[in-house]
Amino acid sequence: MNPETVLFSRLSDDKNWRIRELSEIVRACNESNGLRRDALLRASVPIMYAHWEGFFVYAANSYLNFVTEKRIKIGALRDEFWTLAVRRKYRPQQISGDVQFTKFLLEIKSEADRTFKKGNFERINGHSNLRFDVLEFCCRCLGINVGSYAGYEEFIDKKLIETRNFIAHGASIKFEHTDVSDFRDKVIDLIRITNNEIENIVVQESYRRQSI
Repeated sequence: MNPETVLFSRLSDDKNWRIRELSEIVRACNESNGLRRDALLRASVPIMYAHWEGFFVYAANSYLNFVTEKRIKIGALRDEFWTLAVRRKYRPQQISGDVQFTKFLLEIKSEADRTFKKGNFERINGHSNLRFDVLEFCCRCLGINVGSYAGYEEFIDKKLIETRNFIAHGASIKFEHTDVSDFRDKVIDLIRITNNEIENIVVQESYRRQSI
């Protein structure tokens, strides 16, 4: 199979098992009652968050691995890949003073001639708290249109993550059974958006630098 087919298969397999599990969680919540339902509802939120972050990070790094298999020079890729390569080697606190800054400028000039490969770029990390600002940063690193997630900022920050954090820290917060389906549907939406964005980039080969 070609690299594109392998990537699409991996994304599809990871997406599908997550969607199936999310639906099973909702079914289990709806078929229970009393204290059992309350416990399942509370437990469902951290799991739903985990599927959101888990798929995004898996898909993002699978996409980066796909690009590495192409063995393309960094200079022939979108600027975002150059940024990932530079971030892998340098941190802002390392570039202090004229000597370090000059060294930095000289070294990054040569990055364009290097091949984008495993080990020479910074991988995507959700930091166990994939808030919208973290999502936006990751999307910019990958060249994904963050506008595709428009309308989900409040859900991600104020509902999914805030509720997850309350529950994870042992707060006695009640999660209504009427909310679990809505949470599940929105998490699946986010998973599908991520999947579609990456597939579109690959099909259109927009990971390559566009000729002027």
